[in-house]
Amino acid sequence: MNRKHLVTKSCTAALSLLMLASTSVVCIPNSINQPVFAATIKRSQEPAGQYQINESFPIDEKDDNPRFDTWSLLDNINRKFYGFKGQGSVWVHSNNPKKFSLYINGRNIKLTKVGRNKWVKLDISKYTKNGNNALQISPQKGISASDKIDVKLPYPVLIDNTKKYRDNDTFKAMDKLIKAEIKNGYPSAQIVVIHNGQIIKRSAYGRVNAYTQDGKRIKSAPKVTNTTLYDLASNTKMWATNMAIQKLVSEKKLNIDAKVNTIFPTFKDKASDKIKGKTDLTIRDILMHQAGFPADPQYHNNNYDPNNPNKPKKDANPVYTQDRNNILEKIIATPLQYKPGTKTIYSDVDYMLLGLIIEKITGEREDQYVENHIYKPLGLTHLMYKPLEKGIAKNNIAATELNGNSRDGQISFNNIRRYTLQGQVHDEKAYYTMHGVSGHAGLFGNASDLAVLAQMVINRGGYGNHKVFDEDTLDEFIKPKSNNPSYGLGWRRQASNAYGWAFSGLSDASTVGHTGWTGTLTVVDPHDNTAVILLTNERNTPILKPETTATANDFAGGHYLLSKYGDIASLAFAAVNDDKQSANDAKLISLVTQRYNEIQKNKDDQTNADKADLCGIYDAVVSRKHNKAIKKFLSSSTGKKITAYVKANRSAVNNVRNRN
Repeated sequence: MNRKHLVTKSCTAALSLLMLASTSVVCIPNSINQPVFAATIKRSQEPAGQYQINESFPIDEKDDNPRFDTWSLLDNINRKFYGFKGQGSVWVHSNNPKKFSLYINGRNIKLTKVGRNKWVKLDISKYTKNGNNALQISPQKGISASDKIDVKLPYPVLIDNTKKYRDNDTFKAMDKLIKAEIKNGYPSAQIVVIHNGQIIKRSAYGRVNAYTQDGKRIKSAPKVTNTTLYDLASNTKMWATNMAIQKLVSEKKLNIDAKVNTIFPTFKDKASDKIKGKTDLTIRDILMHQAGFPADPQYHNNNYDPNNPNKPKKDANPVYTQDRNNILEKIIATPLQYKPGTKTIYSDVDYMLLGLIIEKITGEREDQYVENHIYKPLGLTHLMYKPLEKGIAKNNIAATELNGNSRDGQISFNNIRRYTLQGQVHDEKAYYTMHGVSGHAGLFGNASDLAVLAQMVINRGGYGNHKVFDEDTLDEFIKPKSNNPSYGLGWRRQASNAYGWAFSGLSDASTVGHTGWTGTLTVVDPHDNTAVILLTNERNTPILKPETTATANDFAGGHYLLSKYGDIASLAFAAVNDDKQSANDAKLISLVTQRYNEIQKNKDDQTNADKADLCGIYDAVVSRKHNKAIKKFLSSSTGKKITAYVKANRSAVNNVRNRN
């Protein structure tokens, strides 16, 4: 007889006494005890879905039942769940509800009005708190072997509480700053901030297309709304590919320590390869950006010369393809730049390959898989690949590059687009090679739908009655890489402020998220139950002149504060902290002073776009000129200097493409 069996036999009586005694421990006034019945349905209408808690009690004490804990007896009546103050519900069903007591965080919710063999939804919002909560199911005296109670407890969902935060001074300062930036040449932005299960900020700014192809400002384009879609660029990696990979891992359909050639048998080294490592490459290596691939082999560009990247040469690219059916072959043919596992180099190739792995395992194209198995079950109707093909009007999508992928005529390759991109993915490999659907780019979305996915991460894998992945899988993916804590499995991490330039130095070390080349930021702080979704289209601006192939990526939008992410993220965290007016005035004074000093000291910061950005920050400061600290600053010698400089350079706003 093993030790577990001995403990089970000896503890059965003690456990029964413990369960019976627990019903008299807590005394709560009757007005609080009474449950709120949100719905009552018959047995045949058992609530569908997947839940944080989905169990029957009491737990069978058989030796071979893994759910029965012989070492920690109270674990047989207690369950942890994640929740937030002021929200929550639980479904219960019992053939004899009078024989059970249900407690939330030690508060008794009486089941006396629960009918036999009927599912009932109980409101538990009076008893929940932010973070971990406790559910306890205790049997009453006289319980029989046939008496059971079933419990289904959903994951938290977002509640709109933006009205409460309308007078938050930090959000007011943020609004002034973003609006001033847009007035001074920035294209548009959309932001959602969530905290403790609530949407506390949701705003949209600017117009869906800001400039003509020759760089003149458009004043009549449709305004951005909260439903406008943005090209998410590399945020696709997290909110499409990682979501899918984490779901497949949680469902035991994918082992990230498996070698890639167990999925694609041809994925092997060749005798002629100078650096070998493909044969033993694992999915984990790819997720950790340590697979050996170059950052961007430009599969789409026939004129890309890997030996001289800044000097195009006709048909020089040995791995060129614009045929999606050939991309796996081209990835296998891509020379490794270093031995896998020895470095961390961020690469689009890694996520292109992960997308193909998802498709091979599921038998569905990546867009079909994530939309059908993740987004649609969650009710996300503004998150998708190829939006124009799915009925989304062009004017409800923020535009990106003004002249296709040509960088105002400096770049050329087969089939290049030269029109303003709006609703087609900007990323060249995603559009030309992958036909709009790739693991590294191609996803479009709005901040509100991304906020649901961010909340799902905070919830540890589920939302409402939908579970996408389990908590253990999430922990595996977001934990720090041993030799580079700014990386998880795909996720970028704050660590010791390694990503503070984007995530804000105010975010916790456990914060994860990503950025996207088109101007998108997602920040998820699971420690503080906070997320910031900032979507912009910074590439919807002219290229700075004089253009060359080497400086072809120098968009005017990249010179604005909004494109540097971290300041807006810091304001969002400060708003959560409810920073006061004086603190916010000091922030704006610091921003305008530091920006002015940058322009004075650094030649690279003396472009018209930089000057226009300074004008925007200055205007945000002046909008609060009636505040004591701002008034004092504007009358100081530094304030007067900045005021004079802004007045002398107002014309920069009208021609942001000029360097001087």
